[in-house]
Amino acid sequence: MFIDEKTQVEILADLNCSLVHGTLRACDLVPAFLEVIENTPEYAQIMQTNNYKLNVIFDPSADENDERWESDDMSYFLNEELFDILNNYAPGGYCFQSHPGDSSDFGFWAICDICRPR
Repeated sequence: MFIDEKTQVEILADLNCSLVHGTLRACDLVPAFLEVIENTPEYAQIMQTNNYKLNVIFDPSADENDERWESDDMSYFLNEELFDILNNYAPGGYCFQSHPGDSSDFGFWAICDICRPR
């Protein structure tokens, strides 16, 4: 775990460690990524609004095979919104992404040539 320097919010992940490994499925990634930011205002906003994009998460009858995990809304939320939130909490010298050597290994990694903004 680390503390975000700007907000003093505790981020529930370790630096340079796998958060999720061996999967690219939204049903695995989204819950794990949300858990990392559960102390943030963004998490509270997502949970309070019961965001329609995440209705599969709030549905107790949903399972990993629910087609909503593969929806365009879920894909947008995961790849655009959630990754942006996580990257905004990455401390200086780090970025949130898949590991440069393994695209199914997600975490806060030290910045290298692969993840430097161009």
